[in-house]
Amino acid sequence: MPQIQGLGPKEDSLCEMFFNRAKQQPKTTFIWTKQEYKWISHSWEEISEQVTIIASALSQRGITAGARVAILSENRLEWIIADLAIMYLGAISVPLLTTYNQTDITYLLSHSGARAIVCSNYELTALAERAAQEAPNCYLLVFIEQSKLLHHSLNLAIVGWEDLRKEGFIAMKKSTFLPPKISADDVCCIIYSSDGDKKPKGAMLTHRSIMAVLAGAQGLLADLTSGKETFLSILPLSYAYEHSVGLFFPIHIRAEIYLLQRPETLASAMLETKPTIMTAVPRLYEILKERIHASYRHKGVVNRKIFKRAISLGQRKIQKLPFTPLEHIENKFLDLTVRRRINERLGGRLKAFVSGGAALDPDIGYFFLALNICILQGYGQTEASPVISANPPKNIKIETVGKLLAGVEAKLTRLGEICVRGDLVMKGYWNDPVATKKKLRDGWLMTGDIGQLHPDGYITLTGRKKDIIINSSGDNISPIKIETVLEAHPDIDQAMAYGNQHAYITAVITPNRTLAKKLLQNPNRLSNMILEAVKTANARLSSIEKVRNFVISDEPFSAKNECLTASGILKRQKISQLYKERLEQLYQRKYSISTKSKST
Repeated sequence: MPQIQGLGPKEDSLCEMFFNRAKQQPKTTFIWTKQEYKWISHSWEEISEQVTIIASALSQRGITAGARVAILSENRLEWIIADLAIMYLGAISVPLLTTYNQTDITYLLSHSGARAIVCSNYELTALAERAAQEAPNCYLLVFIEQSKLLHHSLNLAIVGWEDLRKEGFIAMKKSTFLPPKISADDVCCIIYSSDGDKKPKGAMLTHRSIMAVLAGAQGLLADLTSGKETFLSILPLSYAYEHSVGLFFPIHIRAEIYLLQRPETLASAMLETKPTIMTAVPRLYEILKERIHASYRHKGVVNRKIFKRAISLGQRKIQKLPFTPLEHIENKFLDLTVRRRINERLGGRLKAFVSGGAALDPDIGYFFLALNICILQGYGQTEASPVISANPPKNIKIETVGKLLAGVEAKLTRLGEICVRGDLVMKGYWNDPVATKKKLRDGWLMTGDIGQLHPDGYITLTGRKKDIIINSSGDNISPIKIETVLEAHPDIDQAMAYGNQHAYITAVITPNRTLAKKLLQNPNRLSNMILEAVKTANARLSSIEKVRNFVISDEPFSAKNECLTASGILKRQKISQLYKERLEQLYQRKYSISTKSKST
């Protein structure tokens, strides 16, 4: 079996990698968890012992190589232990989002053929119990927190985490636990993702595919990860992005991880944990930007002007525009004052923000770069384990999604669809050969993303193949670009572009929540403010991309009202159905927004 380059000799699996790291630094802190306002450290040795104990117990309960075991839990220490223990048995981890309802869980347990499910709190355990009773193969439920209202049906064994640990400890005392030999090409996890309105498909990721991402990421971030790194984990571990980059990448480079269960405490957590690297989605960086801006709104005219000057000069430096001698001095002063203070509020040790999961608004990227905060936009999808490319720290082009990881090939189809090939590509979709055949062609992963491959190796995305709007003139228009520009305006929270087979673009717009609340009794004023926001956005769009009219959404798009997937992707078909009548009526009117608007 060929070895994964950069991961050291004889490491064929993620588990082997983890146990090797634990042997190398047994007493060193691996995970930090917060209990009653205090951060508690857990060593590599402690976690490795717990993994072995839980694996032994699951083995006694009939979980063998190839068996699927679901995890339904918020981020916590037991999540990581369960994930590693499942893989240690040669079994397959099936992470589930905590936003799934009972119907979703039943479908995923049934489709994956999961034999067991690990749950955390009472609410999730109650959901899982009802779902597991309808799933034909699921015979074991493990709950982490004490749950008194479980029904304990005859066809479902239910055991608490602590009791499971006791079983594992006894089993290890009685006999020698020997885990199976794991190949690099064995499936280690099945991660389900929804593509719009279709049923979720389970991407089979192998040890090799994830380790290829780890090696590629280490090569790209070598200048940032040469020391003792501290990661702040805030995204759900059920996401492929956080699972690979937020958990296994720190394991790979021997870093420590702070597990943050409540993202709303991010600001205080950064001060407490002092991370060097943090991975997150664009929305969280947008929130951080808004909070930094807000902190200066209350500091008086002089401080606000100094802050604006720091942003202005910082952006000019990024663009490599010349400074006068006086501006050089001024910029150094701003480095030592404004920019340093903001970095200290972020913990003071930050080396980089890493953004993935969705497109990053370039304005957000330039904002942080102007403050000397490195932010790296990457690109990928679950089927690619899940990172394909990222910006190198020393040559950031924030409008792009960076360069391919080492060992990855890319090409464009005639229609401009990006295709990639390499060890990071999934094995296929679980129990779905038809979808696999469409997605994998001659070893190439058909990403479904439209983009450009530049001569310097950078990649630019322009839209999703299935989302492209074709207007009545036959022009191909990316809705993502339009939506990104609209959502960049502070008065707009969400947007969905519409206009297939029409002469121009319209949109469904969700106003800023604060704005909408203030103007709840004045819909005309709200509409006029959104109108001005659309005009401002139109100034950044081409003639065929400009939004000529809009409707205001009845409520924000969410997973609860089925307008977003569990991972936050727009369900365009659903939204179009909900607002189709009103959108189509817009095209019957003669009025449209002027396209000669000025930017503000």
